[in-house]
Amino acid sequence: MPLNVFLCHAHADRDLARGLYTRLTQDGVDAWLDKAKLLPGQVWELEIHKAV
Repeated sequence: MPLNVFLCHAHADRDLARGLYTRLTQDGVDAWLDKAKLLPGQVWELEIHKAV
C-alpha cells in the first residue's frame, strides 16, 4: 500500500512545505499540497476534505 501524506502548513512555512512535498513525491510518496494539487476553479474546502 503506498504511503499517503497530507501536508498542512502555515503561510510562513510554505517554502519548507514545498521542499518537503518535492522530496516526498520524488521518493514515490503520494503527497498532497494545496499549491500543487488544487486546480483553478476547484472548491478548496471540498478538495481538502476529500484528501484528508
